[in-house]
Amino acid sequence: MKDLIAAIDLGTTKVVAAVGKKTPQGVKVVAYAEAPSRGIKRGRVENVKLANQALKDALTRVESKLDGQRIKNAFVGIAGQDIRCISTAPFQTQRKNFNEMITQEEIQEITDNTYNTVLEDGYKVIYSVPQSFNVDNYMSVSEPIGMIGRNIVAKYKLFAGKENSRRMIESTLGLSHIKPIEIVIEPIASAKAVLTEDEMEVGSIMVDIGGGTTDVIVYHHNIIRYAGIIPFGGNIITEDICSGCGISQKNAEYIKTHYGCCFSDYAEAGKKIVLPSVGGTSGKEIQIKTLSKIIQARMEEILEAVCWHVEQSGFKDVIRSGMVLTGGGAKMGNITNLANYVTGYEARVATPNAFSIDPASSEAAKDATSSTAVGMLIYAFQKMDEEGVFFPDCLEDATVKVEATVTPKKEEDRLFSDEGIDPKMETVKVEKNEKGNNTGRKGRGLFDRFKSVKIKNVLDGTGLFDNNDEV
Repeated sequence: MKDLIAAIDLGTTKVVAAVGKKTPQGVKVVAYAEAPSRGIKRGRVENVKLANQALKDALTRVESKLDGQRIKNAFVGIAGQDIRCISTAPFQTQRKNFNEMITQEEIQEITDNTYNTVLEDGYKVIYSVPQSFNVDNYMSVSEPIGMIGRNIVAKYKLFAGKENSRRMIESTLGLSHIKPIEIVIEPIASAKAVLTEDEMEVGSIMVDIGGGTTDVIVYHHNIIRYAGIIPFGGNIITEDICSGCGISQKNAEYIKTHYGCCFSDYAEAGKKIVLPSVGGTSGKEIQIKTLSKIIQARMEEILEAVCWHVEQSGFKDVIRSGMVLTGGGAKMGNITNLANYVTGYEARVATPNAFSIDPASSEAAKDATSSTAVGMLIYAFQKMDEEGVFFPDCLEDATVKVEATVTPKKEEDRLFSDEGIDPKMETVKVEKNEKGNNTGRKGRGLFDRFKSVKIKNVLDGTGLFDNNDEV
């Protein structure tokens, strides 16, 4: 169907398939489904066969809502620690018809040429964003179309990824007979779903905390100024809880999502979580305060890495609207308080809502975890409207109706096995001589004394700082 666009998000924690159409109220997500991810680590496909099995599960669920239609073409996201934001030398063009107005075609030709930029082995330009133009003596022009001049000097930010990552994504989709229409950088997509026009104009930072990666994007004057990928996210917090509390990964994920708090100052000192006994052993008790301290330590590290990326962007001093948090990791309690304390920026948690999508959209598409997939749909329809491009049909009639091979679970349990966890975990009061919450604590405003030279191993997922280093 020509009026429907499909998007696929191959995430570390889950694989999402979404289908939307354009309405007067915005993009309406008519079908949305997700399945537990396999074969994908830190945002990169590592095992094509396993990743495709997860994709098939998501496709089965979403296609069951499409009245006999199947997805054959789709927009697909790319993330992972291989994504690079590159500043290059300006692109210079001497116009032949310099007495005529600059046209959209001329600017598009310059932009197209940036995709041929030679990069280090294995990297290729995925997305090119114009930053400013000099037209003869007119400097830093944001809109050159309609001007008259002899020379154009264009500055671009190039976003590049490894060609091998792209091939792995294409192979995963190919096993399900799906052709990628375009591979979209995921933080750019997420920003489309959660940032308002005012935030993009006056300057904002979007942080998408996923399972395997945390994506950062910086907007200013409605232009993407920078994008970066931090190679860890919510999954590493789960691993910390496993180690710190001596419990299974399933239980760690469950208590993180149900009882997790990012700021230990706000955690209730008199409560504990009682896990059910296993194999005749006594039940496990975990203090809410202890859980919160484990989460806060890792979340601070993630936010400090965000600060480093904003420092690298060169725009930290012109951000006026603060920080917007989204993704599964943004759903933990008191994360805005911690973000304000660590970075000094005012923060809010955002989901796809009436500002970006039709209110009649699928309810599942309005969650913080759906920002990337929904953002790809918005990106596609905006490209159609602004550039006048047309995409191949995304859906076709299914020649064989495939029955669902997996049974959708309840929302809160959909990423967990039916066994090994008791949904009736409870919190109980315990007697403990401990001070109450300190709500008057001042934020330290990390940028006031942040030293970017202390950042180490950002791209390989290890600790950002040496144990003896201070920021």
